[in-house]
Amino acid sequence: MSACSVGVGIYEQSFRGKRGVSSEEIVDPTVQNDASVRRVLLHLVLPFGALILVVGSIAAIGLHSYRSTRAGVVALTHELLGAVQRNISQEVSDYIMPAVAGNTIASGMIAHAPTQVVDRVFNSYGAAMLQSVPQLQSFYLGDEEGHFRLITRGPDGTNQERTTFEVHDGKQVYHREFFTDDGVKTGEEYTDATGYDPRKRPWYTDTEDQTDTQWTQPYLFPASRQFVMTSSLRFQGANGHTYVFATNISLNELSTFLDHLKVGKTGNAIILDSKGRVIAGRNIMQQAEAAGWDSEKMVLDPKTHPVFARGYDHYRVRGFGPHSFELNNKRYVTIASPLKNSAKGWILLLSAPENDFASFARQSSQQSLQFAGIIIVFSLVLAGFLVRQVRRSERMARKLTQQGMQIAHESAAVQQVASTPSLFDPTAEPLVLTEQLAHVTNARRASIWRLLYDGAAIICEDSYDQKEDTHSGGFEMSRTELGGLFSSIESGDVLNVPNAATDERTTQFERLVMRELGTHMLAVYPIQGPKGIVGAVVLEDAAMVPHVVYFVSLMASIAGIRLVETGQDAGGALTLPADEVPGAMAIAAPRAEPSFDNMLVRAPGGAVSSGIYPSVAVLVITFSDPVVDGETQTHALLDLINQLATDVQRISRERGLFAVEVAGHRMICMAGCTQEEDPTAIIRVADAALTMRETFMAALAAADLEPVFAMGLDYGAAFGGAVGEEPKVFNLWGQTVSLAELMAQGVTEGGTIQVTDRVYQALRDRYLFRSRGTFYAPHLGLGRAYVLAARR
Repeated sequence: MSACSVGVGIYEQSFRGKRGVSSEEIVDPTVQNDASVRRVLLHLVLPFGALILVVGSIAAIGLHSYRSTRAGVVALTHELLGAVQRNISQEVSDYIMPAVAGNTIASGMIAHAPTQVVDRVFNSYGAAMLQSVPQLQSFYLGDEEGHFRLITRGPDGTNQERTTFEVHDGKQVYHREFFTDDGVKTGEEYTDATGYDPRKRPWYTDTEDQTDTQWTQPYLFPASRQFVMTSSLRFQGANGHTYVFATNISLNELSTFLDHLKVGKTGNAIILDSKGRVIAGRNIMQQAEAAGWDSEKMVLDPKTHPVFARGYDHYRVRGFGPHSFELNNKRYVTIASPLKNSAKGWILLLSAPENDFASFARQSSQQSLQFAGIIIVFSLVLAGFLVRQVRRSERMARKLTQQGMQIAHESAAVQQVASTPSLFDPTAEPLVLTEQLAHVTNARRASIWRLLYDGAAIICEDSYDQKEDTHSGGFEMSRTELGGLFSSIESGDVLNVPNAATDERTTQFERLVMRELGTHMLAVYPIQGPKGIVGAVVLEDAAMVPHVVYFVSLMASIAGIRLVETGQDAGGALTLPADEVPGAMAIAAPRAEPSFDNMLVRAPGGAVSSGIYPSVAVLVITFSDPVVDGETQTHALLDLINQLATDVQRISRERGLFAVEVAGHRMICMAGCTQEEDPTAIIRVADAALTMRETFMAALAAADLEPVFAMGLDYGAAFGGAVGEEPKVFNLWGQTVSLAELMAQGVTEGGTIQVTDRVYQALRDRYLFRSRGTFYAPHLGLGRAYVLAARR
């Protein structure tokens, strides 16, 4: 029993004719159905055209409304931002005005005061301003001689500290006096001030040759977490001294003001200097910490302030004014303006999403779009109902037409099958069944398979390839190779697999049978016999619509009747008629008395002379050593051996074999032992081998035994003759005998007939083979081996 594939190069295909195309099947592709075209235009094109026109009009109106609204929104946004910018500019100007105006007022007061009261004027002015203006932090006063005075807030923001730069006993010290807000002195102390010179500080040096207020770069005090700038003014006193008055103003309060400022709903404001450094804005302390308390590093980071960074880039390229841009799929508006009455180069930068100022317009647009969408949806629904009804009517008409055509097609197929002569004759090939199955189901290939040996193997009765219009059959596969498929067939359930390569029940069948053809879908319909499942109808890439299943079941029932007849006639299915076997009648005639006691079938005494025989066919059958336990099993085994030996005798006589020799667990069957060449010897032995295999399989299956035999077959020259004294023994020698035995020994699966390349060349036109590969024979080298599967 051997695994077989239907692919090219594995089996010789049996082509059983080509089917021509009738004139009724020829279709003119230029013929057009004008009524169908008009129906499509009327029912589909016109409604959809009107719908598209309505939708297009609504979309055009909506787009125009959106553009107009958006232009108004942008203009309104710019105006609102401008108003906010002016308000913030005024707020910032008011915030820093005490420092600018205070310098002017204080300088005027000190300039006209006598020298002995300068300190009192300075302290009185500073104390009053610190109590009334919260953003002011401290005041400085220095002159060209290095004198320095300071009044500042206490560490906790309350009370006051007055510091004077003095020299005691030749040592520079700070004389620090502490006062309450009411002017009551609470203490004093002296701290070292060695090396301090106010004339070298930036607030002093920046005023040289300047007559107006000067601003220093902001600087940070990590201990008090203050961000401070200093404004200073140089003036000439009435006493002839040159003074510099400085005011320290905290930017923390300005940042707090900007933090609480709302530009639209989610907009922000920030103040930058001319170099892009942050002066005031949201989260100023976090920026200071990130910059390591270095004001030079407090610049806009695109990661933390992406909108301001983009707005500042627009300002640097396009200058002051409003600018719009898109960031992260969102529209923003920024406005950059200079801050008057502030440090030179200060810039106010505002940013806000467009939607913050135009939510009403967006809502209006959304409502318009919603109304338009409702109209469109209603239009689509109505058009859909119309099209659906039209399509349902047309689909129903097409379905009725298709069903009528399908019924006519199936009726014609059934009529074709019913009119086929010898439909149930097991000797006639079932070509019409597979052809009609393929045509009706539109399958690429349809085949009928019959179970053998009580379900141990399956053989293809006929396979029809619709695309190639060819038939093949006779190939056989075993349960060991297709166990999953065998189980599915024997269960009696229909098997439909969209992809046979991925289903464990059909993956081996796909590899052995389907892959060569390139098919994927597999449908298996078990064939029911009177005593159970007898086979299966297999369809590859079939269109298994529901109304086709009935036809397939009908064809499976007809195939079942055939397979039952075939099974009843299986004993003679592979038997050649006596008149087709040359020499069979003569050899089957009464023979002389036995001459060789070791023969199951004895050669005629004296009929053959010793010598070289040019065309000997040798079949070697080997059996595995039996394992028995007890006398009962031994007697049962002997009865089985006797039955097999009797079957071999009967088959050998029917096929006209020359002799059958028994040697231990081997049988050697031979034919063609004549001086003249006998071309029919290999045919008779091959036919006998197939019949013996099927007989052995049936007998072993009935005894619940595995196939414990293997067969090897070779064909060629040999020499032999009768040897020894009476009773003489006939023996045969040569490479033909050795190769036949080598073929039997090389079988890997029980029940297989393995043959040499010489047998394949001689029988390839009469039998089906499967390539087995190469083998090595001593003194001969490499050769090819084949598995004999079945007759054509």
